Parts: sequence; C-alpha cells; structure tokens
Amino acid sequence: MDIRLATLDDIEPICKLYNEFFAYNADLQPAYYKAEKESGEYPRGTITGEKSDIFLAIEKDTVVGLVHIREAQTPPYNAFVPHNYAEIVDFITTEKYRKKGIGAKLMDAAKQWAKMRNLDYIELFVLSNAKDGFHFYERKDFVVTSHTMRCPL
Repeated sequence: MDIRLATLDDIEPICKLYNEFFAYNADLQPAYYKAEKESGEYPRGTITGEKSDIFLAIEKDTVVGLVHIREAQTPPYNAFVPHNYAEIVDFITTEKYRKKGIGAKLMDAAKQWAKMRNLDYIELFVLSNAKDGFHFYERKDFVVTSHTMRCPL
C-alpha cells in the first residue's frame, strides 16, 4: 500500500470515494447530510490549490482512502493566540479497507505535511456519532478542545 499526493488524473477515483463518504455521513446524520454525487470540481480545486492537498492511499492500483488537508489561520481577533495550523477537511477510507492501518498511514502523511509547512497543530471536525472515527483520532493524539452544538428549530 502506497501513500502519495493526488493528481488531476485521480479525479474519478477521488469522486468515487467522496460519494461513499457522503452516503456514510447521510446515514449517520440524515437531518444534516445527504448522499450526493461529487462532480470533481471540489477535488480539482483542492489539488491545484497552493494551501491544500489530497493524499491518496493506493492498494493494487486502487484508491482506497484519502485525506484532504489545508492550511488555516486563527481569526484575527486580539483575544486569540495567533496560530497557523492545518485543517483536515475530509478523511476517508473505503469500508472494505477500514481497520487495516491505512488511516494511520494517511494521518502520518498529513502530520508530515503540516510539519513541513511549520504549522502549529492539526484540527479536524468529526461527527458526534461517528464513534469509530472519534476513537481513531484519539489514538492518533487528537484531543477535544471544543464542541459544536445545534438547536433544531
């Protein structure tokens, strides 16, 4: 299994992974997510952007996982300690390949990417009922620093 940066030639398999990811999120929280089809526009912009990348996990010429990471900054308010950090926007391993160490290798690539850019930390968002994901991130040294709460009206 190899980890490498995505290229524009990878758009089709990336879209396939995103479609699986969208369906997974829709199953977990149907009030907020729906199983849509990725057109390719979003990953294309990420791949060509200067402050973001997609790393792919490749098993026997098949894309089986990805991590989308980008640079971010804390808001410009005096009350915040200023930080440049990495944000994991999407983290996906196809269901058939979960719990085989692929996520760990993708996370290692994301951490190395952030270190090479001299960023202060990595931040991510995880759905509250994505228990496997939450436990994975804890094992990779992520800690909860805040909670997002919603009040349906």
